[in-house]
Amino acid sequence: MPLPALAEVQLTLGPCVNVQAVLGSEQTASSGQSLTLADGTRQLVLECTTEMKREETLETSDAFVIRFTAENADLVLSAPDIRTRREMDAFNEQGNWQLKDREGQSVAFTVDVLEKEGFQLVRDYSRELAAYNRSGAAAAVVAFPATASSELRTNQDGLLLDSQVDPDQEMVSRMLRYWYLKADEQTRKEWDSWVDSSNR
Repeated sequence: MPLPALAEVQLTLGPCVNVQAVLGSEQTASSGQSLTLADGTRQLVLECTTEMKREETLETSDAFVIRFTAENADLVLSAPDIRTRREMDAFNEQGNWQLKDREGQSVAFTVDVLEKEGFQLVRDYSRELAAYNRSGAAAAVVAFPATASSELRTNQDGLLLDSQVDPDQEMVSRMLRYWYLKADEQTRKEWDSWVDSSNR
């Protein structure tokens, strides 16, 4: 007797659309690719990267957070055709993404800009998304409150969040790893020597 297929959401990305983070998952995807998501409320970080017609350069939109609810559906997420800086500026202001099902019917969603704080060489979208959700902003996914017996809280995707971890220090740790891996062997040796001498 065949097993019933698991219900899930297939999300196909239109031209220019890139998914940088999915709440509760390590998934990312680029234009033309598809993501398989569990049924229920989903939250993603999106950007649109497209070529500016006159300058022949690639331009990336602001990062947006989108939240929607779907079950057992094939969806297509798209952005308008953007060819000029004026159109990109308008898109960043309006966030006029489109989410449709296989019949072309619009699916309800909430969208918001994921504000960039200060100068960042590399964005940690997963960390930014967690901070965004704590802010209670328009497209936030609310986490369950921590219980008295635990320092952990669980969001609705079942992801455990440690309330003792300082998000700033987590970012520092990620950046240190990033630059260490980017360094050549001589620079790494100098770094290792400095760390060893600092711990004495």
